[in-house]
Amino acid sequence: MADIVILAAPGMGAVDESFADPLFAALREGLGQEDWSRLHCDTILCQGHLQTNIERVFEGMQKRDMDFLRARKFLLYGLAESAAQMNELQSRGGNYEKAQQAIYATLEKAAAAAGDTAPVVLLSHSVGCVNLSNYLWDAQRPSINHGIWRDGGPRGVHKGSARDLFLRLKTLSHWYTLGANNPLWCAGMPRDQIQAVTSDTRGYNFRWKNFYHPDDLFGWPLKPLSPSYNQAVYRDYETRPLADWGAAHWGPQLVSHDGYWNEALVRQQLLEDLRELLKKNRTRRPLAPARNRAAAAV
Repeated sequence: MADIVILAAPGMGAVDESFADPLFAALREGLGQEDWSRLHCDTILCQGHLQTNIERVFEGMQKRDMDFLRARKFLLYGLAESAAQMNELQSRGGNYEKAQQAIYATLEKAAAAAGDTAPVVLLSHSVGCVNLSNYLWDAQRPSINHGIWRDGGPRGVHKGSARDLFLRLKTLSHWYTLGANNPLWCAGMPRDQIQAVTSDTRGYNFRWKNFYHPDDLFGWPLKPLSPSYNQAVYRDYETRPLADWGAAHWGPQLVSHDGYWNEALVRQQLLEDLRELLKKNRTRRPLAPARNRAAAAV
């Protein structure tokens, strides 16, 4: 049984199930085989049910003369995915609920692999940050009238049980947001109404690290967004300092938004946090009998 769960959620663009492979490969190399074997790594694909419709629209649009097709497709995927969910916020079985069901199903799979008390590390990119924020927000409410947590949550899981707590992400240890675009969806609200999910109350205790690139128009620092975000987010990390001449020279670009999974600073922070977690949770895995350990060492 795994000791720690790592889940990665993609951002804007067509769903590619291998999007996190470079990061997982770096973790395997950095941790070594023994510690790597103690991790359950998986991806959360929230937007798969929307891909066919979005691709159909884009293909139809290409019949007209348009410039900047790559940028247009990038925007279309990101904005259409979010709009489709929010337009059906209250609908049972709607797109908002389907996105949450994908998160819930991935967590159920993780619970089976690592147990109901395993620490969870979340990594979400771009619009994936909004999807996970919505899931966490709803899970943290005592009552909610939309999404999968309406009416106390899905049937078959006793409220307050270890499994319920795990599925509500109360064992979340770290949340890495990469290129988060949360401000794009709430900047029009009064500052005191811009509320973040809680990271240190209601049974939650996780460290929220946000990473953004200065050239990335869709990746933002989060602590300045409101007092609530300032309290919830541990730190905003610039993946390239604003004083870096290269950052100012190149200007806004799409490449920077896609580059977080290969970013050295993200990997460095994640390896440090995982090593600490693995050290703390070593007691979750029982030691093999002395005779077996000796045989394995031969």
